[in-house]
Amino acid sequence: FELTLIGMGLDVDCAASLEQARRFLAGRPYALCLTDMRLPDGLGLELVEEISSKHPEMPVAVLTAYGSADNAVAALKAGAFDYLSKPVALDALRNLIRSALDAGQEVGAPDQPSAGSPLLGTSPAMQAVRDSIARLGRSMAPVAITGESGSGKELAARSVHDSGARAGKPFVAV
Repeated sequence: FELTLIGMGLDVDCAASLEQARRFLAGRPYALCLTDMRLPDGLGLELVEEISSKHPEMPVAVLTAYGSADNAVAALKAGAFDYLSKPVALDALRNLIRSALDAGQEVGAPDQPSAGSPLLGTSPAMQAVRDSIARLGRSMAPVAITGESGSGKELAARSVHDSGARAGKPFVAV
C-alpha cells in the first residue's frame, strides 16, 4: 500500500501500531488515514473514533482481512469514510484515496452550517443533524434517511449530497 500511495505522489507515514498512529497524529496534520481493523495493540475502530472526534475533517478508511457486514457497519458508524476487505485491488485503493482526498478538500468544518443551508433551526438537535450530515458527506457509505412526511428527508439527503465528493454530480430526488 505504501508504494502505491507514494506512486500517487503522496507523502506517507506508516504506523505499525495504534500507539504509533496516535503519535503520528499528534505530531502533524494528515489529509487521510488508512487503518486496519485489527492492530497489534488494539482495534482500528478506536483510531477511527478518535480521528472522528479530534480531526473530523480527516477521512478515514478501514481495511481488513476480516470483512463482514457487521464490521463494515461498525466502521462506518464510528465515522469511517469507507471500508474495504482484503485483498484490496490496487485500482480500488487508488479510487478510494482519490475520493477521500476530494471529499476532505470539499467538506468544510462540520459545525458550521453552509450559508445557504435549507435546514432551518439552531437548536442542539438541529446542530446534531448538521454534524451528522457533514460526517455523512465525507463518507462513501450508503445512507438511509427515514421520517414522517414533511420532516425534511429530501432536504437532508440533498445536504448530504451537496457536502460530499459527488456534489458536482446530479442529485435525483425519488
